[in-house]
Amino acid sequence: MASTFCVLTLGCKVNQVEGAFLEEALAARGWIPVKLGAGPEVAIVNTCAVTSRATAEARKLIRRAQAAASRLVVVTGCYAQVQPEEVQRTAGGGALVLGHKEKFEIPEILSGEAEPLRGEIRVSPSAELRQARAAPVRRFAGHARAFLRVQDGCSQCCSYCIVPRARGPARSLPLREVLRQARIFEEEGFQEVVVTGIHLGVWGRDLSPPATLVDLLRALEEAGSFRIRLSSLEVTEITPALLSWAESSEKFCPHFHVPLQSGDDRILAAMGRPYTRDFYLSVLREIRVRFPEAALGADVMVGFPGEDEEAFLRTYRLIEESPLTYLHVFPYSPRPGTPAATRPRPSPEIAAQRAQALRELAVRKKQIFAQNQVGRILWVLAEKKEEGLWKGTSENYLVVYFHSSEELRGQIVPVKIVEAKGTSLWGKRL
Repeated sequence: MASTFCVLTLGCKVNQVEGAFLEEALAARGWIPVKLGAGPEVAIVNTCAVTSRATAEARKLIRRAQAAASRLVVVTGCYAQVQPEEVQRTAGGGALVLGHKEKFEIPEILSGEAEPLRGEIRVSPSAELRQARAAPVRRFAGHARAFLRVQDGCSQCCSYCIVPRARGPARSLPLREVLRQARIFEEEGFQEVVVTGIHLGVWGRDLSPPATLVDLLRALEEAGSFRIRLSSLEVTEITPALLSWAESSEKFCPHFHVPLQSGDDRILAAMGRPYTRDFYLSVLREIRVRFPEAALGADVMVGFPGEDEEAFLRTYRLIEESPLTYLHVFPYSPRPGTPAATRPRPSPEIAAQRAQALRELAVRKKQIFAQNQVGRILWVLAEKKEEGLWKGTSENYLVVYFHSSEELRGQIVPVKIVEAKGTSLWGKRL
């Protein structure tokens, strides 16, 4: 009788890709995927550790998995990589705790093709994570778009960030492996591919011979008919060559996510961020000139050690005057072993107040951006139906609702926008 399993994934798009790989690899070996509530024999928890909230969510999920799984819980991902003993304590000592390098061996381990199962910790040091592993997948459960993982790791070492310790140094998947995955997505009929990595903008620098992200994007244009969306890019990596490619490409989605973190130069230096507020603002304004209707997003951190009221106000004012259209706002979260973790910082209450102020500003900016789309025709990827309406995402990253009786999931259709409600749009399919 076939064994049942469940994969539970938290965190970034790279983690989502790796979770999908585990699901497909186990299913290919005859395992049967089920929901956690169905009581799988094996539950795999693929964790995140980027913030304390992420690790708290992981601990809750591990406990739920322990209660539901009849045979074994496997914990992997960033939390397992950087704090394996804490993970094992959370699981009560009975889980198999595997790091990122070992993550790709899970299908073989569970199927008896590798070492026998024991409740233990096996985590290779992040310094050993020297080769980016291909994790070919065909589908993403619950997603109408495909995530194309082209790169892993980060060598930037910002003072607050656990990611280099969790995922190792930056390393690129070779172009042939990226294109092989892209062609699979084309075969599966995906009409949007999100190009993603832990530090996407450095793709190709470690290859022999070296290459650039623009080289990759030009090759992807030839690999399929799908439109191309870029995930997060550092402001220093938005080059004239990248912008020129984007302007000339018929497949590029006009959407740039450019982490800011702080609008104060002193705080940026303390964070280890290699740019100034003026440089950041100048790049965003250049993007807006070239792409008048593009979505422009940013990650912003509040409550970082040393952030006084003036530093926060400089961040607020930069965002207010910038062409940003949406924000991801995070209170600073000390990560064990990072340089900033032991520095004095604003109280959680002050950080929460600052986060709320930025979120309210972000809503206003996104509402203005949405209102400016009324009367335009947007190309919308239909993702799911809600209360009789299709819900999808436009090329410039806005939620759009429209009516159609046809089955459209995964298809891109033209929609004329007739109304903006808050930060979402309503339109008529053409």
